[in-house]
Amino acid sequence: MGGHKIRSSNATNQWYMSAKVLIVLPSYNLYGGTPKKTLDLIKFSKHHCFVYVWTNSYAEEFKPLFLDTKATIVEGNYGRNLLKHISAIIKIIDAHKIQIIHSQFFFGELLLGIVKILRPKLKVLIAFVGSLSPAGYRKLILKQVYKRADAFVYISNYVKREKINVFPVLERKNGYVIYNGTKNPIADLYLDVSKEKTFIFLAVSGLTVIKNIQVIIDAVKVLRKQGQDNIKVLVAGDGPLMTHFQSEIETYKLEPYIELLGYQKDVGKLLLSADAFLHPCYVEGFGIAVAEAMMAEKPIVGANTGALPELLENKVTGLTVDPFDANQWASAMLQLVMDKPLAMTLGKNAKAYAKRVFSVDAYVKNYDNLYKTLLK
Repeated sequence: MGGHKIRSSNATNQWYMSAKVLIVLPSYNLYGGTPKKTLDLIKFSKHHCFVYVWTNSYAEEFKPLFLDTKATIVEGNYGRNLLKHISAIIKIIDAHKIQIIHSQFFFGELLLGIVKILRPKLKVLIAFVGSLSPAGYRKLILKQVYKRADAFVYISNYVKREKINVFPVLERKNGYVIYNGTKNPIADLYLDVSKEKTFIFLAVSGLTVIKNIQVIIDAVKVLRKQGQDNIKVLVAGDGPLMTHFQSEIETYKLEPYIELLGYQKDVGKLLLSADAFLHPCYVEGFGIAVAEAMMAEKPIVGANTGALPELLENKVTGLTVDPFDANQWASAMLQLVMDKPLAMTLGKNAKAYAKRVFSVDAYVKNYDNLYKTLLK
């Protein structure tokens, strides 16, 4: 973990001081990474957590899981009405003597900035869950918010560098790198794919430009020109480029070798059925899909940019290649197909590293230590 090291204040790690923490969350949507890791945090944290959800999206599907935790859940379905949200949050803070308030995303950061003005003794913690930053009036607003915040969390050192480059004020602020946590994938059944002679690659990704699935399609073209017919790439995800990619696959007659599955809920089934994992995004802020693949003991080919080099050490826990070079991707994929001992070693090393660094236990412990630090 980069940035400041978060430590307990004594050797026995006794939690003599429990904080009251209010986490401001956009929705209950557990298909998104932030609500998912928030659920883990409030379930296992040693502190007293409250959650303010500013929309009730996916409430019917996932709200019961939040209610089953020891946290106090409050719903404020007021759309973009800042006054009503602020009023509701201030009531929670005053009624329960909240000490720390924690959020992410522009709207959540805006709420925290206003709350800090109204309750200046409150500790404000902002978490950055991606590397991209807003421009225009939003950037101007966030500059003022960040001046008032007490601490910041970055999901990778890469995100920290990118954010400080856009907002130099962050250089002078307390900043902590806390990697996301994930669990071993769980699935009842393996995906029904004939693997007698086929090596299955999996990519879990939105079909957008920055996710860069195009380079995988191009790599499959390269492998087909080389006469390789024992591979199959499954892409789980949806997005604006779905039609374009499907058309290209049909044009080049790649249907037997690459399949766009669309959005998939059961990623665990896909992971356990695959032989290897591909992740070509070139501006990845963390890469929770990569961490999940590591937990599943899969050999991985990833881009050598963004935060991915923090997750993958080339030739140790994975193979990292130029995100835009289809020949490099084809070569790395073929290396895994042809060298089974290498693929097995990379998978084992990846799982061991992920269990140590990207576990839910490590994630929660780091946040618990940070909350405690903020109270001092």
